[in-house]
Amino acid sequence: MRGAPIVVTVVVTLGFSLTAAPVRLAAGAPQTQKKGAPAKSAAPPENNAIPLKSIPAKNPIPASENSIKAGRAVYARICRDCHGLQAKGDGIKAPPGSKPANLIDAEWKYGGSDAEIFKTIKGGVKPFDVMEPWGKKISDTDIWNTIIFLRDVAAKAANPAVKK
Repeated sequence: MRGAPIVVTVVVTLGFSLTAAPVRLAAGAPQTQKKGAPAKSAAPPENNAIPLKSIPAKNPIPASENSIKAGRAVYARICRDCHGLQAKGDGIKAPPGSKPANLIDAEWKYGGSDAEIFKTIKGGVKPFDVMEPWGKKISDTDIWNTIIFLRDVAAKAANPAVKK
């Protein structure tokens, strides 16, 4: 085999972790700073072209049993396959090599405010092969209701004594 070519295969895996805002906080509530996390003044990484200032800072839909129910229906239809039944990022149909965000923990890569979560859902996360933009497929109302549902799920996960 002298002089035979040597073939070396290099495999590069690009892993993406999509995390959004800590949903266990009430809408508009200030976030506590996680140890080792960037200062609050640091903006989250840019995930899409939607200007954050074009989105209401606070969810315009009041939290209610109806908005939670509506958000649950949207979540079941478009989010559950990747983010899992309990929004822990363990869905069974996530794209290969991806790690969907745990939507009920305290780590949120693209920001934790209502507006930042809205921006991530509506505009997706570049390069869009992991978190696609949903803004042309569902209404703004659906997105806001989903945020309300996620905050409710997170509150219940953080405090199991809360009525389920």
